[in-house]
Amino acid sequence: MINMFGPRGRYMHGMHHMQGMRGFGLKYWILGIASENEVTGADIANRIAEMTNGNWVPSPGIIYPTLTSLYNEKYLDLKEKDNKKYYRTTDEGKKLLNDSYFPWDEITGKNNDIDDVINKMDDYSQYLIDNSENLNDEEKNKIKDIVNNLNKIN
Repeated sequence: MINMFGPRGRYMHGMHHMQGMRGFGLKYWILGIASENEVTGADIANRIAEMTNGNWVPSPGIIYPTLTSLYNEKYLDLKEKDNKKYYRTTDEGKKLLNDSYFPWDEITGKNNDIDDVINKMDDYSQYLIDNSENLNDEEKNKIKDIVNNLNKIN
């Protein structure tokens, strides 16, 4: 099992942590990307490379078998045109994404609306409160800076 938590059990968030997790959750990356538009395997590899700033470029040897598997499991639709295969996430695939624990929307770069952001902030603030005894001075100061910025909202 891949450890998604950093020092002191903290969740590793952000693209810079993906380098050691090559291949992790590829099906979710694919479903997230294919939920935006019809895409080819090459489109998916290029999009992941772009989203990871080139830190991960999945090979055809991992992309195409995963696409076939997701199609067979009814998580992707397939359309062939101009000798290319185009994939699109099915409703069942979207349900799988929505029911997953990992924040795939953030990874795929989808924009959140204000309500989503506020709800996530509320969840994260509760997490920080629950783990306040584990925070060091630098982390506490960073949180104070964030609170000061948020106090600028009228």
